[in-house]
Amino acid sequence: MQKLLTELFWGNEELHHAAAERCKALPGYWDAQLEYDKVAEEVQALIGFELYDQFLMRLNQYSGYETRAYYSLGLNLRQDILQLLDP
Repeated sequence: MQKLLTELFWGNEELHHAAAERCKALPGYWDAQLEYDKVAEEVQALIGFELYDQFLMRLNQYSGYETRAYYSLGLNLRQDILQLLDP
């Protein structure tokens, strides 16, 4: 079941595209992206591409675990609510 959920949500290009489109519609998203890009360029210039790339890869990996944990809590909460509503 875990493998199926992983394939459905984490390996799904349509889902990634839909999330990207949703981000674009959020107020403040474009400003946040511009600010991030500016700081990212400054950091990369200071520490070099290799170390910056390693940092981003590790940060994304680490954040992915946290995101999955919060998402799974949300799924469990929904499951609990559905069980309470089930007669």
